[in-house]
Amino acid sequence: MRGARLLAVAAGVSLLAGCGSDSSGGAPSKAAWTAKHGGALKTLDTDLDAARATLSSLQRPNILGSCTVLRDSTNEVRKGLPVPDPAADAALRAGLDAIDVGVEDCVRGAQGPNIPQLERSFGELREAHTLMDVAHRTLDAWR
Repeated sequence: MRGARLLAVAAGVSLLAGCGSDSSGGAPSKAAWTAKHGGALKTLDTDLDAARATLSSLQRPNILGSCTVLRDSTNEVRKGLPVPDPAADAALRAGLDAIDVGVEDCVRGAQGPNIPQLERSFGELREAHTLMDVAHRTLDAWR
């Protein structure tokens, strides 16, 4: 079921990519947006990878810490929304929303402890990683 949802979101983002704006109308340029928010996006990518790796370890204190850091990184990237390019904005929002779902299960599962919830979080963050890959490709395609 989640795989179908992931495919639907990715297909929608791909369609939007073909309809992106040309940054007219006073919207910040790609270079300006990236200069301001690119560092937060790189940090998010690193923190997402760290949280996924930590979840594999099943070390509760480390999991709670890495998922809390990931939540903070996600909130930092949200400060860059909306992305001036509609396709990139939609793709990034989809990735961030997916991370939020995984982080919520991660934090609650680590606090529990609730191993099934941590396992669910691992799958959700795997999907989020895929959606963030789509977001990066869409940001790269932004002209």
